[in-house]
Amino acid sequence: MLGLGLRTKFFLYSNTLIIVTVGLVAVIGIAHEREVRYEAIRGRGISLTEALAIPITDSLMNEDLGLVPETGLIDNYITEVLARNQDLMRYVVVADASGVVTHSNRWELMGQRFRRALAPRSATAAAEVEMRTSSGGERILEVRAPLAISTKFWGSVAVGFSLEPVEKEVRAIGQRAALLALILMVGNSVLTALYVETLIRPLLNLNQTMKRAARGEYGARAMVRRGDEVGELTDAFNRMMDELEEASERERVRQSQLLHTEKMAAVGTLAAGVAHEVNNPLAGILTCIEQMRSNPDDEELRKRYLDLMEDGIRRIAHIVENLLDFSRPRDIRPEPTPINHSLLHVAELLDYQLRKARVEVKLELDPSEPVVLADHFQMEQLFLNLMLNAVQAMPGGGVMTLRTRVRGALVIVEVSDTGTGIPEEIRDRIFEPFFTTREVGEGTGLGLAVSYSIVTGHGGSIDVESSPGHGSTFRVRLPLREGRRGEG
Repeated sequence: MLGLGLRTKFFLYSNTLIIVTVGLVAVIGIAHEREVRYEAIRGRGISLTEALAIPITDSLMNEDLGLVPETGLIDNYITEVLARNQDLMRYVVVADASGVVTHSNRWELMGQRFRRALAPRSATAAAEVEMRTSSGGERILEVRAPLAISTKFWGSVAVGFSLEPVEKEVRAIGQRAALLALILMVGNSVLTALYVETLIRPLLNLNQTMKRAARGEYGARAMVRRGDEVGELTDAFNRMMDELEEASERERVRQSQLLHTEKMAAVGTLAAGVAHEVNNPLAGILTCIEQMRSNPDDEELRKRYLDLMEDGIRRIAHIVENLLDFSRPRDIRPEPTPINHSLLHVAELLDYQLRKARVEVKLELDPSEPVVLADHFQMEQLFLNLMLNAVQAMPGGGVMTLRTRVRGALVIVEVSDTGTGIPEEIRDRIFEPFFTTREVGEGTGLGLAVSYSIVTGHGGSIDVESSPGHGSTFRVRLPLREGRRGEG
């Protein structure tokens, strides 16, 4: 059923069962009752008709023999029988041997040919019974009997019996069945309400708690108030949630440790570049100091060298600040994060390594400046891992392409290299923790595993396309921040 709760379903199922059951019983009972009453009327009709045929036959025989003239005797018989059975009998028609009506309580039929009159060959036959519908829509059971003695045939008599009393009684049975169904439905509704409170409500509460757990609320617990199977189910769910909460906490700690381990490994890689970037300004500053000492009275030289020294110190401070920002442990704080800016910032951090490895950076960034809701420090660690991986895949130098684009509700980030590529047999394992193809001491094997964890933790996905000898492309898909949807 579409959109129906457990209460409604239970109510509908139980009441439907009542309606179907009572309906079937009513139909079977009505059919049986109608059949029984029809048979009763049929038997009574045959008896009355045959009983009426006897005096009518005697009158016709006496008249035919000339013993007693028929002077309204048959009409008296008809009137008396109708008066005694007025609840059932509607008409009596007496026709002669040729089928012409000679006597009837319906005067309009007198002298008319009665089409259903019995033929002379029916003189010794039993009474005929036929169901008919009158011009007024009333159902009639018509019984026709011959007026004959032995083979002598004077005509036939037809008596119409109304079936309306039967139909009325059958309708009354149907109404009583409907009333019974209504009473049972009302009683069932009351019992259903009580049943909901005692059994279904705990199940509904457990269902709501499970939905909260499915949304990530591992602290959700259901109330145990019963000692039956429902209580056992609730207790089992609570135990499961305890285990999930403990497992979630262990996983959170493990992920935090993995992130920090890989971050420190990345910081170590950055340290070489930072050392180079710091050493160059320091060498310049030392040179300036030596020149100033050699020319203590040259005011113009001192002023020029002080400016150069200040620029060098600011550059060192900027480099150290970037390194500290990246390496410092932080809580995850999702915020609007411009993807292009994060890529450019990481590329700036890796400037020395890129130049040293003879890697050219090619930018193909979406001009719409796509924004995602993410922790920008984790985004930078993600891109740093991917870029370092690309650099290490090009030991002889090459081109690294940073590409962003918007497709529907997703931001797609690609880091491509022209390096050695990834063999197909290990492509499915590259995101496993501690899996690496490098020599001992050249990598932790956590970079891509941490990248995978960061991406999935932000509701995205990551995959790789690679061709051995022609390079690789790591493709990250992240949900676009609402309100920044692009075309594509």
